[in-house]
Amino acid sequence: MKVDYWDRLAAEFSENVFEVTERDVHGVIRKTAKRLGNKRLTAIDFGCGAGASTRAIAPFFKHVLGVDFSEKLLSVAREKTHADNIDYRKADLTKKNPGFARCDVAFCFNVLLSADNRVRHLIAANVVQAVRSGGAAVFIVPSIESELRSYQVALACQTRDGFRRDAAAKETDARARRDVISLSQGVIDLGGAPTKHFFQDEIAELLTDCGLTDIVVSRVRYPWDIVLDDAPDAMPHDQPWDWIAVGKKA
Repeated sequence: MKVDYWDRLAAEFSENVFEVTERDVHGVIRKTAKRLGNKRLTAIDFGCGAGASTRAIAPFFKHVLGVDFSEKLLSVAREKTHADNIDYRKADLTKKNPGFARCDVAFCFNVLLSADNRVRHLIAANVVQAVRSGGAAVFIVPSIESELRSYQVALACQTRDGFRRDAAAKETDARARRDVISLSQGVIDLGGAPTKHFFQDEIAELLTDCGLTDIVVSRVRYPWDIVLDDAPDAMPHDQPWDWIAVGKKA
C-alpha cells in the first residue's frame, strides 16, 4: 500500500483501521510488552500509524520511538500522545538500511501485509537490524488459519439461523472465492486491499531468516465482530486471531 492510501485514512484512522492493541481480548500485547520491558530499556514501534500501539507499550519502557512513513498519521499520533517518553519519526521501512537508532525491543504490528514477498522480507530485516544484540523483536501478522476458519464459522452461524446447509455453503464458498486472491501465497482481499496472511510456521521461518532465534508464536484473539457482521454476543467458537511472534536477537 502506498503512502497516499494511509494519508487519506489519517483523519479517521481509529474509525477505519483495526487497532490491535484496543481489541486484544486477553491483553496479550500489553502482557508481552510488560514482560520484555524495563524502565532502563528503549523500544521502537515500527509502523506505528496513529500511535495507539506506541502509547500502549510506552508505560513499560524508558523511551519509545514510533516510526511510520505517513507524515499525516504521525501528526495524528503526536496530537493524541501526552506521555513524555514517546517520540515519533518518519521513515520508510521498505528502503534498504534506513539507519534507525538501535533499540532493545522492536515492535511491528500488522506491517508485513504486502503481497510482495520481497517487500515483506525487507521490512522484517530492517526491524530486526534495529535491535541490539541480546534484545527482542515482536511481530503481529494476520493468520491465514483464522481467516479460513472464519468461513466455517460463518457457515455454522447461517445454519443455526435456519438456512439450508447446502445453500449457505454455496454462498460462503462464493465469498471465499472472491476473497482469496492466492491461497498458495496467503493473499486475501481485505476491503479491496490484497493482504498477506501467514501460517504459524511461515512467520517463524521468515523471522529466522531475518536473524531472530528462539521464536515463540502464539495467538492474539479479537472479538468476532471484526470478521463477521452481526455476530451474536454468545459464540460457541473460539475467537479469531492474529499470530504474535517473539524472538531474540543473537
